[in-house]
Amino acid sequence: MEWQGRRRGLLLSKKHILPPQIVQFPEDQKVRVGESVELLCKVAGTLPLTCTWMKFRKQIQENEHIKIENAENSSKLTISSTKQEHCGCYTLMVENKLGSRQAQVNLTVVDKPDPPAGMPCASDIKSSSLTLSWYGSSYDGGSAVQAYTVEIWNTVDKKWTDLTTCRSTSYNVQDLLADREYKFRVRAANVYGMSEPSHESELVKVGAKQEEEEEEAEGSDDEEKETEIDYRTVTINTEQKVSDFYNVEERLGSGKFGQVFRLVEKKTGKVWAGKFFKAYSAKDKENIRQEISIMNCLHHPKLVQCVDAFEEKANIVMVLELVSGGELFEKIIDEDFELTERECIKYMKQISEGVQYIHKQGIVHLDLKPENIMCVNKTGARIKLIDFGLARRLENAGSLKVLFGTPEFVAPEVINYEPIGYATDMWSIGVICYILVSGLSPFMGDNDNETLANVTSATWDFDDEAFDEISDDAKDFISNLLKKDMKDRLDCTKCLQHPWLQKDTKTMQAKKLSKDRMKKYMARRKWQKTGNAVRAIGRLSSMAMISGLSGRKSSSGSPTSPVNAEKMEPEDEAANTLLEPVDEERSHVKPYFSKTIQDIEVVEGSAARFDCKIEGTSEGWVTLVQLA
Repeated sequence: MEWQGRRRGLLLSKKHILPPQIVQFPEDQKVRVGESVELLCKVAGTLPLTCTWMKFRKQIQENEHIKIENAENSSKLTISSTKQEHCGCYTLMVENKLGSRQAQVNLTVVDKPDPPAGMPCASDIKSSSLTLSWYGSSYDGGSAVQAYTVEIWNTVDKKWTDLTTCRSTSYNVQDLLADREYKFRVRAANVYGMSEPSHESELVKVGAKQEEEEEEAEGSDDEEKETEIDYRTVTINTEQKVSDFYNVEERLGSGKFGQVFRLVEKKTGKVWAGKFFKAYSAKDKENIRQEISIMNCLHHPKLVQCVDAFEEKANIVMVLELVSGGELFEKIIDEDFELTERECIKYMKQISEGVQYIHKQGIVHLDLKPENIMCVNKTGARIKLIDFGLARRLENAGSLKVLFGTPEFVAPEVINYEPIGYATDMWSIGVICYILVSGLSPFMGDNDNETLANVTSATWDFDDEAFDEISDDAKDFISNLLKKDMKDRLDCTKCLQHPWLQKDTKTMQAKKLSKDRMKKYMARRKWQKTGNAVRAIGRLSSMAMISGLSGRKSSSGSPTSPVNAEKMEPEDEAANTLLEPVDEERSHVKPYFSKTIQDIEVVEGSAARFDCKIEGTSEGWVTLVQLA
């Protein structure tokens, strides 16, 4: 008995010196919105044990929906009614006097999509048919939208019925009757279910009169006759609110800059787009004011217009012309769109006209890329250039140097930190044209390093079979834009005089081009995009070493922009990004993850996107590794 007692005492003493242990790790969970979920972890170790649940490095606090239960050998986090905001990686920290242990669990909250934004719009109205178009869902529920269901209602039957199910955001409605009016609404569906219906469209009636009017409209579109545009010189209103003059309706989209809402002007009933910025610092506000100032100089049919602006505390609202046709490249890959070289000429001519006007005002756009070329509507061929957040004035700016842009479309002189000019935009136009006619990107690499290396070497060709069906004039047009030396590139005036853009699109042969490569390109672009039009300046400066540029320069080589001496905040975005000299001395901060990568779930074959945010001033590389 004495030995047993000593043995028991030995065992007890060992038990009292145990550090924390994770006995059973919590399992990853996937739940539908509104369902409850329990994250359970079994632990052991010398008491007292402290169990702390965290998400994104912040301790989770209990509330009416979140409960935490800690026992001697377990800790449980319960969420009674899950929402999308509960998605993410949860960490349990178990501690005692001898150390600590961590356990992680991923929670995925999925749901059916939000309804398609806005209301469906009818166009191309004929005697018995029309084209219906609509916006996608503002949120896909955590799973890609797989199809849209179009519902129809008429003034005779007065009930909603399913019309069709399709994958695109437009549909040609046939066999309509002239003795009744119609309304439409749309639902979006993913693997988890179908959304509620969108807002109903306005009543529409088919008939011969509409067909004649539309034929006239098509003729005017072919001749590039623009509708009357409301040009205004905008002064930011700091005394009144946007809601005093506009009804703020449904959200059309969102990004890191803020959100875009549909606005209806109370006085006239006109529909606009409201871009709501979060501007917390004086620097943020100055950037938006600069964008508005530049847009006040850009009154042209091919450029989106700013018609009003409001500022209140940390919010600035830009009221913009609403262009509802979506991105040009998205339209091109639509199932109902037929891509020909004739269509490419129409688009490149309009892009050249818009950029020509920008340059005549002494301004460079500096962010020309497919996302910033929008279609006026779903069916016509007219486009507008958008997003002047990075635009800069060249007049009286001396030798302007910048170090921002989208790697795939940025010109060599930007990467080399050399003076820029109007020809910097012309390089981007050349890249856009190359992709438009072929579906291939001339410089895109497997990562930004490789892409920028390709740009600085200015190495590209027409060797792919995609160019077998492209005319020599088109190739010559591209070749005269993708010149490494700025002085050798065509300007906009010479572009418009080029034989390719001078072709008669009404009589030229309309040979159908393959869209398969463009679809693959767009799928790749979707997962590569981070939502920011601008890469972090520190990242681009490290890329610049590819071309032999030192990461440090003398002060005499700094940019001449009046805002270049200010330091970029990590949260700066496309519309709010400042010029920044690469020679600015900053205290070194070890890189850390301020936003970690989260687990996601996607349908096989669809695009997947992983986001994280890394802050710090130390130069370094980021590598993604796939674990088996």
